[in-house]
Amino acid sequence: MTSPPTAAPTKGIAGRDFLTVAVSNLVSRMGTVVFDVVLAWWLVQRTGSTVASGFVLAASTLPIAVLSPLSGVFVDRWNKKRVLVATDAVSAASALAVAVMAHQNIVSIPALVVCSALLGVCASLFKPAIRAVVPAVVAKESLARANSLTTNFAETTKVVGPVIGASLMAVPGMGVPGALLTNAVSFALSALAQATITFRPMRPKTAKESVREGLSAGLRYIRSRRLVRDLLLMCGLVNFFLVSFTILLPLYVTDVLAKGSGAYSSALTAEALGGVAVTVLFLARRDIRPKPTQLVWYVSGTGLSLALIPVVPTWSGLLVLSFAQGALMGAFNTLYFTYVQEVVAPEFLGRVFSLVYMVAVAVMPASYLVFGYLGEHVVTTAFLYTGIGTILISLPFLRMRQDEGGTAAAQETEDPTLAPASGVTAADADAK
Repeated sequence: MTSPPTAAPTKGIAGRDFLTVAVSNLVSRMGTVVFDVVLAWWLVQRTGSTVASGFVLAASTLPIAVLSPLSGVFVDRWNKKRVLVATDAVSAASALAVAVMAHQNIVSIPALVVCSALLGVCASLFKPAIRAVVPAVVAKESLARANSLTTNFAETTKVVGPVIGASLMAVPGMGVPGALLTNAVSFALSALAQATITFRPMRPKTAKESVREGLSAGLRYIRSRRLVRDLLLMCGLVNFFLVSFTILLPLYVTDVLAKGSGAYSSALTAEALGGVAVTVLFLARRDIRPKPTQLVWYVSGTGLSLALIPVVPTWSGLLVLSFAQGALMGAFNTLYFTYVQEVVAPEFLGRVFSLVYMVAVAVMPASYLVFGYLGEHVVTTAFLYTGIGTILISLPFLRMRQDEGGTAAAQETEDPTLAPASGVTAADADAK
């Protein structure tokens, strides 16, 4: 189950392996959005409490925060194709179990928490694996466009997923069980698609390395590279301020604009459409080379759009600024992931991306508490605080520079990555 770093690929985003990765991920992600929307609605309807749904949905994020360091070690050691196929297969089984419970009209919170936790464990492996394999199947000059496409797909699911979920629940004979079943089907289809990708990994020199040694090696790698540490720190600080939008938006819509759930939904849709729009622009460009300064300006622009929300307290103003925030964050996410893929040695990508996701999730509870408190007391100025805070924490990162010794290519070991499979070059291997 090992999967060492790959030789430099030569294909663009039209390669079969990358398209299989991207489209299968779109299908499974769409199923997950539908699943989360329908499950939350079903639990509130059956239990009359948001606490129950909170426990179940929280169980899916906890493994990402707790297990990510270990998950990264396994992702770097194992065949990433098998990781993607196996995690989607287990996720399909877990989602199927939830659909069966809904069909039987059984609401067992402990059982639902277990199923949700299994989905979270799979996500803690899947997320870093899929980011780590993209450089293995896409040429370096096409990485930004590849990440633009995956970000575009992710933002599209935010727009379309809730609508599909609500529509499926209204279909006669389908209802909640059928809507939940779509997630299991989406994971199964994704696993089948990934199984068609051609891989034949060679055994790396570190294959006999223990999990503890692999974890220590990853931490030493990160400590020795200031740029990687800065990127991780940027992820945590940016996420702390920007996830406040989730808490503050409904309060602002109801308390300041005096509007209902339709207006709230429209603002979220505008944000997602902004992400879709900017990634379409990125896809139209042939050569996008991310730089640290670009990351800072996109984050600062996002902070400015948040700070302006209370300055322009109108419904139309909120839509425009939500769209702008989505566009700026879509650009940041695309370039951030691309930059990490470029500067981190391939054999450490799983561990680094695992920490990226762990840091992003770990700061959320603190952000929710801080900005939830501010929102209840000063919702208008809370947006101003989070916007200014975002700008201030981003500016010091203008000092970020490429590490001496530079790019991932310069840091690669001499280990070969993947031997050519029948009719496939080494550059085609290890992808979703």
